[in-house]
Amino acid sequence: MAGPSLEQWISDLGLQQVNDPDVDKPVYRLPRPDGRITLSAALEERISASIREARERRNLSRSKLAPLLGFSEAVYARYETSVSQFTVGRLIHLCEVLGASPKRFLHWQLSICGVKTKAK
Repeated sequence: MAGPSLEQWISDLGLQQVNDPDVDKPVYRLPRPDGRITLSAALEERISASIREARERRNLSRSKLAPLLGFSEAVYARYETSVSQFTVGRLIHLCEVLGASPKRFLHWQLSICGVKTKAK
């Protein structure tokens, strides 16, 4: 399967090489509309903030939400403060117990990628 060259793929998508301090090697990212590139740590912080905001909008305390996910309150707090990161499976589980879509936590990043979304 031939497909486009790596260079062509990067060019076609408008990716830019960045040195992300959380990754050992250069990576390629899509710039935001303002031209800036969001690094991994900033993405994790935005996801954590979105998770916290979704919980607060539902008037749930950490102590009530954590057991629904199988966590202690202290462990759950680590996810809302970017100390720990949710796996995809855990994020889906969180969406189930909050009655939210994964788009809720990722909508701002999906728009950069050209995905049209309405966050729930």
